[in-house]
Amino acid sequence: MSEASHSLGRYAHRHGLETARLEAALDWQVSLWSGDPDEGLRRDWAAWLAAHPGNQRAWAQVERLAGRLGEVPQDVGRHSLARRGPHLGRRQVLGALALLGVGALTARGGWVQRSLADCRVGPGEQRRLTLPDGSGLMLNTASAVNLAFNGERRLRVLPGSEVALDSRRAVAGPLRVEMAERRLDVSHGQVVLRDYGERLAVSVLAGRVSVGSGAATLGAGEAAWLSADGLQRFPLDRDAALDWTRGVLRADRQPLGDFLAELGRYRHGLLYCDDAVAGLVVSGAFSVPDTDYALESLAQALPIAVHYRTPWLVRVSAA
Repeated sequence: MSEASHSLGRYAHRHGLETARLEAALDWQVSLWSGDPDEGLRRDWAAWLAAHPGNQRAWAQVERLAGRLGEVPQDVGRHSLARRGPHLGRRQVLGALALLGVGALTARGGWVQRSLADCRVGPGEQRRLTLPDGSGLMLNTASAVNLAFNGERRLRVLPGSEVALDSRRAVAGPLRVEMAERRLDVSHGQVVLRDYGERLAVSVLAGRVSVGSGAATLGAGEAAWLSADGLQRFPLDRDAALDWTRGVLRADRQPLGDFLAELGRYRHGLLYCDDAVAGLVVSGAFSVPDTDYALESLAQALPIAVHYRTPWLVRVSAA
């Protein structure tokens, strides 16, 4: 098995997908973007998508990846594909997806939904705002929300987003947050929420959060994972929950591959490493507003080299 195939297999396993279906989804993405797809190609793609729920999950992950990795103009993505030719390796496919960014042709309109959101930020951006009820909201990189404050108080957080909400100054009762197909009622609280796709992380710094229809409640100083398996509580690390609101990405003996996946959230395009260095251990605090400087710091501390194939496609290898 090639290094690229092995890496793709690990990516699929990490996201609960079948490698073959993820490979097929990537191939469809590139086929749809390698030129002007005719109706026959679109029908074949739609038939593949409808054939199995696993295909739909794989396509949704490709959509999420494309929407998260950057807002690159269409002509940049098409030029990249034309330059690479028809025989793309799996890593090149992922790189091409990174360059394609917002141009992804998707059935579910993930990027369109983000582009029309009431409040949104791109990769590497953060934004603070005050909601109509006096609550404070901060959006982390590549996040988006919709607001509903006409006779109700509701916040819809779009997939893949991370937000910090402080409703302690709100003039009314609980503020409803809809996120990852779940309902959270935040009562005069301070919470940090992140959608990981397969699960939702909830950190309660103040107040309380009611999950679902009051089936569970989290109080100040508690944190939890919410997933299809239910609610799993874990100790709250207050500093870790708030690090990103201060522009800090912290690592504590974290594998380099995992760290780069986090750092890559703050960049346009794709940042990845070879398997040979993915297990190197990273510790320290890094500034997310300057990811290039963070990569330079890593190269000084670890036996690695950073290769900028394009501004949007960066590979980390052994030095």
